[in-house]
Amino acid sequence: MEYIAGGLQIEIMVAIDFTASNGDPQSPQSLHYMNPHAFNKYQDAIINVGEILEKYNHTKMFPSYGFGAKLPDGKVSHCFALNGSSSDPRCGGVKGVLDTYSKCLPNIQLFGPTNFAEVITVAANQARRAATHEYVVLLIITDGEISDLDKTIDAIVQASNLALSIIIVGK
Repeated sequence: MEYIAGGLQIEIMVAIDFTASNGDPQSPQSLHYMNPHAFNKYQDAIINVGEILEKYNHTKMFPSYGFGAKLPDGKVSHCFALNGSSSDPRCGGVKGVLDTYSKCLPNIQLFGPTNFAEVITVAANQARRAATHEYVVLLIITDGEISDLDKTIDAIVQASNLALSIIIVGK
């Protein structure tokens, strides 16, 4: 709290797992199932962790990414902007992330594997560009085991001297 009181700015980034291991989004057993009467597990995680972090984010703008999906162009991506804009992947707070996630889900195909290294590298690059009074927090929401464990470890080690924390919420 002393750092925040002293002017430290927290930048929040979100990365959501769109791998096939989540199950068919049309099935109530899927973590991505859009129940008209309740939030799914991913929405719960975005809300429960995001609302805490949002209080410390001065811009209330969260760069938000997906990974492990086949995009409409047929390419599998391990780091794509949820809003479709590679030049500005930001969403307006928790509500913006929820809305963008809901709009993105029907337009992609769950695929795989569960690779974290690319989204961690994007967060590390953000931390490298950040001003001295900024701290980046990457929230990864996932269901499965990491498929690129060695590359993920390397990405974390390379980012270990940066103003970056990684929170992983998983099944």
